Amino acid sequence: MSQENIKRWREWVRLFNTRDIEALIALCDPAIEFHSVFAAVGGAVYHGHDGLRKWHRDLEEAWGADISLDIEAYFDRGENTLTFLTYRARGRHSGADVTTPATSVANWGGGLVTCVKVYLHREDALNDLGASEDELEPIKP
Repeated sequence: MSQENIKRWREWVRLFNTRDIEALIALCDPAIEFHSVFAAVGGAVYHGHDGLRKWHRDLEEAWGADISLDIEAYFDRGENTLTFLTYRARGRHSGADVTTPATSVANWGGGLVTCVKVYLHREDALNDLGASEDELEPIKP
């Protein structure tokens, strides 16, 4: 099942990058919880499919269409998928280019994403998972 999760998560990232929010939502549990550090000042937690739509609107408001994810590596953690990535964006109002590393953890249930938490610091994600980078086996994007 976890290899299927990696396949689904790759599709989730592709859909994010192409702004197909409704297809992205179809990969998520109706009760999804999404912890974002980029959509709102100070971060925000979004709940359910309507929450994901609000998250998408918040991203569009802050970044416009110029935001994308570049994946460094995926890691199969069974019930979750760990991803090292880089956000690339241009501020909608400031025009400032932003490139920042981040890490995400996607939890799975019944073949759907049930929770996503995005971290600005890789170490925080690893600590939450009780893992070290040395023990991880990357799956290239």
